[in-house]
Amino acid sequence: MTTAPKNDKPPVVDLQQTLDEANAAQQRNDNNKALSLLSEAAQAHPGSKQPWLRTAQLQFEAMNYGAAIVAAQEVLQRDTSDLTARSIIAVSGLRASAAALAHLRQANSVNGSTRTEAEVLARTIREALGEPVLVPPPPGSRAGNSSQGGSTRRAPRAAPAAQPPVEAPPQQPASTGGRNPFGALQ
Repeated sequence: MTTAPKNDKPPVVDLQQTLDEANAAQQRNDNNKALSLLSEAAQAHPGSKQPWLRTAQLQFEAMNYGAAIVAAQEVLQRDTSDLTARSIIAVSGLRASAAALAHLRQANSVNGSTRTEAEVLARTIREALGEPVLVPPPPGSRAGNSSQGGSTRRAPRAAPAAQPPVEAPPQQPASTGGRNPFGALQ
């Protein structure tokens, strides 16, 4: 009895073709298929950041912030200067933190050192981004109301000194298939 020699090599996966198929699956709203294809591409091309970057973008768009951060960290292991991956990590972390703080606030559990730490962190982030408000209030809400129904008014801040206009960062090329993660903060 003769047997054919075993071929232990996995089938060759064309990176660009697999990325295109994943993009097509995403366009059909078949994110599970897209993620499966991207995982296959990442395994077949371990040195490439592209499958991980697309995975990070897909997870970010699906609001799976933990998975988006993990995939973006994989990108940074392959390219430490990738700004999209850094943006995804930053915005995903902020959104996950904002959600956690909102849940704590609903439970009225943000007090003491946790509250102080959150306030310091929020102030640091506002200063880093140059924004007076990190997350705008939902439409129709009154920003000055406290949770007890009373109104807390603060004295208006002095207008900031005039600064030269800042150019908007260049838009991501359409071929990446992702949106600018900082778009919500602009």
